[in-house]
Formats: sequence, structure tokens, C-alpha cells
Amino acid sequence: MHTGWMPHQEQAARPDRAPAGRSMSDAILDSAAVLFSRRGYHAIGIRELADSVGLSTSTLYHYYATKQDILYAVIGRFLREFADTLVAGLRDTSVPPRARLERAVTDHVVLTVTRREELLAGNPVLNALTAEQQAGIAALRRSYRDAVRDVIAEGTATGQFQVSDPLLTAMAMLDMLDGIRAWYHEDGALSLSELAARYRAFALSLCRAGEA
Repeated sequence: MHTGWMPHQEQAARPDRAPAGRSMSDAILDSAAVLFSRRGYHAIGIRELADSVGLSTSTLYHYYATKQDILYAVIGRFLREFADTLVAGLRDTSVPPRARLERAVTDHVVLTVTRREELLAGNPVLNALTAEQQAGIAALRRSYRDAVRDVIAEGTATGQFQVSDPLLTAMAMLDMLDGIRAWYHEDGALSLSELAARYRAFALSLCRAGEA
């Protein structure tokens, strides 16, 4: 099934103030994620970002000094929340490795679909960030990859998985999961729960693909 994801055409919201329960800083990042995802980072100017949340450009600069800082904050906010959700679960040794992995795959699928517009981490716009900012993003991604690697290694040691290279298996699994954003659409043939179930099965197949 290749439904092909096509971006919606709605413009970013333009509230006079931050939505209830959200700070203005978060409202700026929410709007920026939409604009960057749909039209491209380089096509969006500071004035348009300010207009999208009902601010003047001078007020926007009170929150973020540059558009680059906004980009970094969009990516960093998502990856920190992503890591907080998944890494802790993957490292919870009170739960068997297979159950931890299946839960992480489900969470990964759900976050990929429901927060797609914040998924700029694999986008060429990363080149717009400073070397230090890129290193920070890489560290967040690596913490998740290493947690997946370690739970695969644990499962292999206990005989639940058959893997000769846990790191390579983890990278293959994450590439597979990250690819969802390129094609999945909620109106396609698979519901989100069905998609998660299919990808849990694929992930477990990868964990049985090599000799221990």
C-alpha cells in the first residue's frame, strides 16, 4: 500500500494570543513547524512567522533571536519529548525486552504520525544549524538509537531475539520506522493502530533475522 502523504493546504493558525494551556513560545514553535514542514525552512521569513502567531517581528525576537534558533527549538523540543517518552521505557529492566521493544515501536509510529510536522530532523534544513546545534540534535537521536540497540542486545542474550549485530539491527529498524512519515496518511488503507501492529511485527522479524 502506497497512499502517498500529501500536505494539507491550510495555513498556520494566527491567534491573537497563545492557545489555552500553551505558552507563546510553544505557539511560535507549533506554527513554525507547520510552515517549515509544508513550505520549506528557507521559504519562510521572520515576518511571516510573527504574523502567523499575531506578533510583531520585534516581539518575536523577544522569544527567539533568529529563525535558526526557532528551527533548532522545533527539532530539539520534539526530540527531547520523543526521547523522554521512549528511552525511559526501553531502559525499564522490570519489563521483558520484547515487550519494551514493542511498546517503543508503537510509540514511535504514533508520534511519527501525530506530530509529523515537527519531524525535520532528517531534513536538509539541519545544514542551517550551527555545528554545536547539530551536535545536540545528533546526541538526542543517538540516545534513542543506543536504547534500542541495548534492548535488542538484552533480548538476544536471553534468547528472545536472534541477532548477530544489535547496533546494525537497531539502525535498520529506526530507518524503517522513520520512513513512515514519507508516505502514511490517516485517510489511507491502514488505521494508526493497524499500522503500529504491522510495524511491531516487522520489528520483531528484524530481531529474528540473524544468528545469535
